[in-house]
Amino acid sequence: MKDKFERPALSERFMHLAYLLKHTATITNRDRDIFGPPIRMAVYALLPATAFFAAMWGFLVDADGTGMALLALSVTLFVYKFFYYNRQELALSWLVFETAAGRDRDGAEAAQRVSDLKPQARILALLDMGSAWIARQRRRGNKGMINRLLLSALTEGWDMINHFLLPAFAIEGVGFRDGMSRLKAARENVPETLMGVFGIDILGRLVASIAAPLYVLMAVFGIIAGTVLAPVLPMAFGAGVFGDLLPAEVLQYLPITAETRFNWLPLFICILVGRLLSAVFERLVTTLKVIYFTLFYARTLHADSLAEDIRAELDAYLRFSDREEPEDAAPYPA
Repeated sequence: MKDKFERPALSERFMHLAYLLKHTATITNRDRDIFGPPIRMAVYALLPATAFFAAMWGFLVDADGTGMALLALSVTLFVYKFFYYNRQELALSWLVFETAAGRDRDGAEAAQRVSDLKPQARILALLDMGSAWIARQRRRGNKGMINRLLLSALTEGWDMINHFLLPAFAIEGVGFRDGMSRLKAARENVPETLMGVFGIDILGRLVASIAAPLYVLMAVFGIIAGTVLAPVLPMAFGAGVFGDLLPAEVLQYLPITAETRFNWLPLFICILVGRLLSAVFERLVTTLKVIYFTLFYARTLHADSLAEDIRAELDAYLRFSDREEPEDAAPYPA
């Protein structure tokens, strides 16, 4: 069994993403109520970014305090998202397990279940906030090598632990200490055929890997549009001519003149669209991870509770394989 959490190569993470997108329908098609939490998370993901960019718009075109009010709203939405997402992820994990066990549950029952898990949801939210702060410190890159390695290990380790604690809380209803004990039990009871994928951060930092080139493409498109459409766009977003924005040494290599005008509005809109797309994609990746780790947890510690008609496909799904279960696979309890 793996002694530490690992992250596969980027190409392998893309393969995992494609596989999960293709095969997660095995569980979601059994109960469409599973789509409720992911949809709510995706909608909420649009709010903080929209409020922030609306605040920037307010600062640019308005002087009556609207921008500051919207900025305060965006900060509030950003902080609250940690609590909201964890409640939705707990509901999703519970619905997935109940569906895999052959029981038909609805959104109201999931909400009632989560209402009984408020302390656990708060713990996960606070730890997620701490993890986000650590990740930010790591990205700043102004620490020593040892500190960066430590921050990286803490961030990646917590991501894996979090996705095993979610089903422990949702299914068992235990507290944090008992949840960590359940994680240890899961490590000790992984079937032999699944040891190769236990401890792997299956989609780690995939969002960042996609978001970076997305922002570059959107920025390039925004700059081009801001140049071509500058004459017809609102003057409030006018940045002046390129002769005032760029040195002559740079201008000589560009297909524009010093008198070409530029407008910030298209770039502003493109960056907003890029942020919204990456936020929704992040929720999609999180949804796939919650479903995957919930089923992994259920297979490891609650194999006898799983519906018989899902067992034939489950091990192959967890191994990211389309092949039938190998002959030496650990049998399900009778």
